[in-house]
Amino acid sequence: MSGARSFPGNPYDGDTLAEQLEQTRGLLQDVSVEPTVAIVDLGDRGREVDGVQVLHRGKAKTLTRQQWRWIRRRQAVEPVLGHLKDDCRLRRCRLKGAQGDALHVLGCAAGYNLRWLLRWIAFLRAWMRAMG
Repeated sequence: MSGARSFPGNPYDGDTLAEQLEQTRGLLQDVSVEPTVAIVDLGDRGREVDGVQVLHRGKAKTLTRQQWRWIRRRQAVEPVLGHLKDDCRLRRCRLKGAQGDALHVLGCAAGYNLRWLLRWIAFLRAWMRAMG
């Protein structure tokens, strides 16, 4: 999970695309890479962001084979978000205010990353024992 962000209130997903891309630019500034393509779901249909090509499956007839691969890869991310909501208790925040919501989202994302890292370390440890 590379970026996690909460938005005050309950905004429509399509209205948050520009802010999400702004966060992505901030995370990528050290490697001097700008996002040029955004693969989104149909909720972001019709949204335009300067300098970023927005792709979704609603443009089926105009997509290339490579773009279809990207869209299928984006669909593989949806179960991760579901697990984040269920396993990391992202659905229920007991902290007060917008700042509490933001801290809760960051804590859930960090916990998800730590569990992923610990599983990888356990796999490497088992593999090293089997090899040696």
